[in-house]
Amino acid sequence: MRRTTRLLVTAAGLLLFATAAASDEREIARLGQDLTPVGAERAGNESGTIPAWTGGLAGSPPDWKVGDQRLDPFADDAPLFSIDASNVDVHAEKLSPGQIALIQRYDGYRMDVYPTRRSCAFPDWIYEATRRNAESARLDADQVYLKKGWHPFLFPLPRNGAEAIWNHMFAFLSKGKIEFYAIVVPTRFGDMTPVREKFVYLGRMYDPAFESLEAAEGRVASAMLERLAPPRLAGQVFLVHEMVNEERRAWAYNPGQRRVRRAPTVAYDNPLAGTEGLMTNDQVRMFNGIIDRFDWKIVGKRELYVPYNTFRVNHSKDLRYREILGPRYPRRDLIRYELHRVWVVEATLKAGRRHVFGRRVFYLDEDSWLAVTQDLYDRKGNLWRVMEGMHVPIAEVPTCALDGTFSYDLVAERYVADRIKTEEPADDWLAGREGRVSEAIFTPDALRRMGRR
Repeated sequence: MRRTTRLLVTAAGLLLFATAAASDEREIARLGQDLTPVGAERAGNESGTIPAWTGGLAGSPPDWKVGDQRLDPFADDAPLFSIDASNVDVHAEKLSPGQIALIQRYDGYRMDVYPTRRSCAFPDWIYEATRRNAESARLDADQVYLKKGWHPFLFPLPRNGAEAIWNHMFAFLSKGKIEFYAIVVPTRFGDMTPVREKFVYLGRMYDPAFESLEAAEGRVASAMLERLAPPRLAGQVFLVHEMVNEERRAWAYNPGQRRVRRAPTVAYDNPLAGTEGLMTNDQVRMFNGIIDRFDWKIVGKRELYVPYNTFRVNHSKDLRYREILGPRYPRRDLIRYELHRVWVVEATLKAGRRHVFGRRVFYLDEDSWLAVTQDLYDRKGNLWRVMEGMHVPIAEVPTCALDGTFSYDLVAERYVADRIKTEEPADDWLAGREGRVSEAIFTPDALRRMGRR
């Protein structure tokens, strides 16, 4: 099969990594002009298959309120075409190696491609913070920790891969959120036991009241995770303080011991609980944690078919998990793909460092800086896992988010549906802004009290 590696490196892309010097005034002046306020190309592509960005979706629909089912503003769109084993060669130029592997590996696997909708929008204060960061944000000499800058987006004009992946890790979410979801690992026979969890966070990085890294004491966000089911896991509670300049601080409450302890390292390639060893901790949200074990490089920019505006797969409350998740892959008609420009960022394991992945290739959506697709290779260079993030605009904030991920293990021929939620209560993205989450619950003492209830 013909395989292409040609990257569409645009003039806007070339200037971003042509120099290691700080962004100059001429580059910064492009933000909000021919570049969007977060650094994407405002114009569409020459063929017209990618439209211009015109502001995205901001503001909830009339009569919609928190707790209601999220409405799909593009529900009337029809697929333009589908990509499957019969025509994958024709479309290979706009597919990742991992996407091609999935199509070739699994009978019936296809990608339904819809019109491209550039739906991402962010608050004005984020646009203002992004411009300030373009002038001053920087990492340390090792390109691992943040030395200066605050609030998303830190590096709208990235000079290297480390800065680009920081944009993904700390993309804007909301001040605080309450979320219910499940981790599901179907067997080859289609059986499944959902691991149900409640997740609450409050983000200092996403709160304009914390005006600097110093004011926030280096803490990005605080999060509380409670396991609700199955019975063998119910009652476990975890508290995490996500930091920018050190490993995350974590505590765990075990209902059997009725004690709170400092949790072991919840990072890197430790197996993610509830995934039967098919995901690592740093695969959550495509990538998270400290970036010190890899060398990071911007490969270029290209057009790619990626999951986008994926309302149906995670917000159709009339669908049960068994109706969505097949033995080998999710139901294909529920996942919407669109053509978008992405940054291609490659992470290569540093000499002498340990990790199960030798190389990872991330495809970052230019409008949100979120990794919408990822190819993961083992230490011998073989493609091992493929991930796709379900990209959805959250108009009431407004922001864009990865509302669940699918991680496919090509060796085990199984997959993980992480943060799937059609059977769970609706998300509350305004919980922080409207006072339904407070800093007081994110302490070890509060964790102890919560565990004793």
